[in-house]
Amino acid sequence: MAKRAWLLVIVGVLGALLVWRQSRPEASSALLPWTNVVALVAPPPGLDWDRLDAHPAVKEAVRGVDPDRLREALRDAGLQGLWVAVSPEMPSGAELPLADRFVSGGVVRGFRGKVLTPDGLLYVVDETEWPVVLSDRVLARVARGILEGSAPPPLDAFPGELTGSQAVEVLVVLTGGRGPRLWRSARAQSIADALITASLAARKRWEERMETMGGPLGERLDQLDVEVAFLFDDGTFDSGGVSLIDALVKSQHGVAYEQPARWRYLLPRATRAAETPTDAYRRLFRENDLPEDSFERRDLRLYRLRMQTVSIDQGSAGSRRAGDPSGSEE
Repeated sequence: MAKRAWLLVIVGVLGALLVWRQSRPEASSALLPWTNVVALVAPPPGLDWDRLDAHPAVKEAVRGVDPDRLREALRDAGLQGLWVAVSPEMPSGAELPLADRFVSGGVVRGFRGKVLTPDGLLYVVDETEWPVVLSDRVLARVARGILEGSAPPPLDAFPGELTGSQAVEVLVVLTGGRGPRLWRSARAQSIADALITASLAARKRWEERMETMGGPLGERLDQLDVEVAFLFDDGTFDSGGVSLIDALVKSQHGVAYEQPARWRYLLPRATRAAETPTDAYRRLFRENDLPEDSFERRDLRLYRLRMQTVSIDQGSAGSRRAGDPSGSEE
């Protein structure tokens, strides 16, 4: 009898342990690869992230308003990003402390949202090397030449800052007086390569839709602005974060989803035109032959998307109006 009693106790303990393990909260799988993170609030279960008090310089910088100073403090400490609470109702103006702007889910220069959950937000340092080409419109001029039918220039004809290896997505937009007419984006391992691919794709798309676009591109291009921008995700909604979409998709954001072999998005202007960001997602699903309630599908990853315009070449007809927002982040 005693032996049987001990067996029952052991089985009971093992069962309780199994139930406890299955019921305890776990960190989002999207957070697990991130190690060099400082936590402004308690980190998710199982993640051994440093607390803010362990890094006085970071603590001081995140209470200030200078993103460059915070980036420098994080780099000096060997850190990649910050884990913060989530409170979307908080204001997020540039004059507010950085900590408050992160907590609100706001856009902070030099940082990207990475993982968006109901328990907190992960922001990381944005390592994109922005080209200084806005003044001479290099990128948009190259895009216009390709759109006109010229052969793409060889990569060694580009400045070195445009051919350096980095994962980027470049967007080429043709804009008329009433707004964007056509756009295409491409991902590549350099700005120059992505620019060429996106420009060729835009030219091909116009040719495919020539009748609905009002005629050959060569006859219309002079009247259109050519805009070149970068697209990058500003945070993935984890499975429990779908409820935060309307709160965390700000005016600077578009919405996007990724599916195996598919990447679809609405630019910020189109997202703002929807009644809510959730409605923008429904439109995106509908336009791509998915059910409107596809938010919980396991084969989809939902993003908020940022657009950074870097180069504009105006058409001779002056299609771009003063004060007409492009939908991109300034």
